[in-house]
Amino acid sequence: MQTADLTTKATLLSYFPERIQAALQAYASAVELSPEAVVQLAIAYLLETADIELKPADSNGQGSPATEQSILAYLPLSLQRGIEQYATETGFPPEFVVELAVTFLLDPDASSFEDCQVNVQREQVYWLQQYREIKRTKAA
Repeated sequence: MQTADLTTKATLLSYFPERIQAALQAYASAVELSPEAVVQLAIAYLLETADIELKPADSNGQGSPATEQSILAYLPLSLQRGIEQYATETGFPPEFVVELAVTFLLDPDASSFEDCQVNVQREQVYWLQQYREIKRTKAA
């Protein structure tokens, strides 16, 4: 099982350009999380700010996991469903929704990876720490 986890993590992170991967790793190190967890928090935050409820995977029998050819396949089912809902509501491709979430984390003023500044920002580290604690509290 650990081998599969490592493969999944490498695949999720490898979806992003190298400079974005490096920034995600830097943020992950700063908040003591995996880069994948940072990506998941960024996506969850984007979806929550769009008033999209993240339901546990077993609470809704509809929908199915994404195919392995999509980055969505490497995310929890609840995030997959939220991304698909956001994509439907906005007309964006699901992959762009992921890019938008990560871009907003790295550079709130950017609209895509192309114009994204990847310097680690203290405010964003603080935000990640706070949001992580909120998520932990809600899960408990």
